[in-house]
Amino acid sequence: MPASEEKKITLNRESNEHTRRLKRSLNKVKWSSALMQIFWTAGPVTTIGLIGGYYIGYGTMPSTELLIYFVMFTVFSGLVGLVAKVVKDGTRGHLEERSKRDILSVTDKLGDLILIARDKIVETYEEDARKREAALQLLRRVDLTPYGVSVAFTDLTGNRKIGEVMGQIHAYRRIGLQTRVRDLYSDHKELIYETIEKLEISSPYAAGELKRWFTGNTAGKLKYGVPREKQFLQRVMAAIENNNPYLMTFRDVEEMMILAFELINGREIPTLTFSYSGKWKYAKALDQLEKRRSKFRVTQARVGNRMRALSAYLVETGFAEADELPDGIEINPLIEKISKILDHISLQTARKVKINKMSPGEIERTAAIMDTCIELYKMAHDGSRDSLKQHKELLKASEEWSKLKTKIEKTTTGIKIESGRKGIRINENVISLSEEAVLEVCRHLSWYFKKEDLKNRSYSLFSSFNNRGAMAARRLAIEIAVALEPHISLSKPEIQRNINATKAIYLGGISPDMSALQKQELGEKMAKEVDNGLSTAAIRLAETLVYQYQVDLSDHAVEFFNYNYHAPRKSLERLAKKGGRNVSNSNPLNELPPVVPVPKPAWQKSLQSIKKKASALK
Repeated sequence: MPASEEKKITLNRESNEHTRRLKRSLNKVKWSSALMQIFWTAGPVTTIGLIGGYYIGYGTMPSTELLIYFVMFTVFSGLVGLVAKVVKDGTRGHLEERSKRDILSVTDKLGDLILIARDKIVETYEEDARKREAALQLLRRVDLTPYGVSVAFTDLTGNRKIGEVMGQIHAYRRIGLQTRVRDLYSDHKELIYETIEKLEISSPYAAGELKRWFTGNTAGKLKYGVPREKQFLQRVMAAIENNNPYLMTFRDVEEMMILAFELINGREIPTLTFSYSGKWKYAKALDQLEKRRSKFRVTQARVGNRMRALSAYLVETGFAEADELPDGIEINPLIEKISKILDHISLQTARKVKINKMSPGEIERTAAIMDTCIELYKMAHDGSRDSLKQHKELLKASEEWSKLKTKIEKTTTGIKIESGRKGIRINENVISLSEEAVLEVCRHLSWYFKKEDLKNRSYSLFSSFNNRGAMAARRLAIEIAVALEPHISLSKPEIQRNINATKAIYLGGISPDMSALQKQELGEKMAKEVDNGLSTAAIRLAETLVYQYQVDLSDHAVEFFNYNYHAPRKSLERLAKKGGRNVSNSNPLNELPPVVPVPKPAWQKSLQSIKKKASALK
């Protein structure tokens, strides 16, 4: 076909598209209604308005020519406006429609992927651990029936009797029969707390959930927000910074999708920070201390995040059981357990390589897994060294601040939280997306979903936990962070801390059979219902001021936090009694951060031997 003919076909197609847009815009206009509005406005409305206004202003009736002029002016103005609307809808209106479709499509896709991610988190576990994780997911539903509660706790504890008791307690509690609840509590308290102690070893999260439900601390509260995974944003940003997606877990992937889902649907996340207004040298010293504290927290988070990422990776690849490395385990025991697991892997690998008991595929897979494990461990070790260094710098800045604070207390009444111009000022802000930002984020994610061919296979994105499927999920979390970064500055430590301090919207009501519009309505509803209170953030801020900066909480400060942020008065009064001057000995800064030992030479030796074996097979 000649080139000129090809161009002609292309132009005809483009022309047809414009014609279809124009027809759609014409069909949208209710012509009879629009023309009636124009003639109604131009006729009676304009006539009455002109006669009344002219008579009041000049004391006489307007001329016929003037009346005809205003009537025709109104008619032509209305017709021009109507034509302009048709032209605008035919040229630019389709872009607005596409933007709305993008928002709806992204909301729909994220809703599906959140459910898939939850399922795949459960899939990483085996046997009893899988039942516990599924039960924990089930307990996130607000509308659980007593039977649902019974099933969940039977799977969570492996004890049918406990499941039945928890179902009965839930049934009586939801209709207000507290007397019967207290009877069941007394009868089964010993059994429940024995089970909690056993679960503490294999699953601290499960133990905490059983205790909260048994004591009634979660009843009816989940719809106001769900606690976020601790420091998930730090892990995602570390994965981007180090170009290593394995630094994040699948829970982090789920959390990133929930964050995007809630922001797109209008969530406003409140933030709370503080600053000092007063003499320049004191403000500079306080600012320096805050910078050092921020750097220390970042480096300390890196250590824990890398070790927890390594823990999740070992479970994900099948080299460790979920019971060996349970969620919620303290960092120091976690470091010891991971070290022992790497010892075992290293010895087993070296032995199998020596006696040629590994297939070529197993050799390549083991080499890749060991390489990633040792790399993550090395990064944790490097972070541990940086953490110790930043800890020393923080102690130095804290001592300098304490000296200056002592001088202030000798000459004035000290540093206090005041509402005036001088003193510590509490700053409030909100993290949210504007309408334009929502459009840009959705365009970005819509483009990514099309690129990844998610239109018809969203349920197969995380189809298996092989390297390809796991990497696709992690890439999605990174892409969400990249899309949000220009609008809410996720890379800033203060933004990460404030998001982590708030609750995520509750999505227990979302289901795979919901339409895109239903998911959007649910997201908007939950974004409005979520608890945006700053009571927890206010308590944490007060603790920081007392423990880190040795600031006394006066009666005025207690009243300030309680009145403005509804922080618990008893907690504030306990902090006030401790006082900034009396906490130096119990200062958390005096505790050394967790130390990750140097990677063992045996691990590297085993890795080199299996890599050499893999190279020989190629």
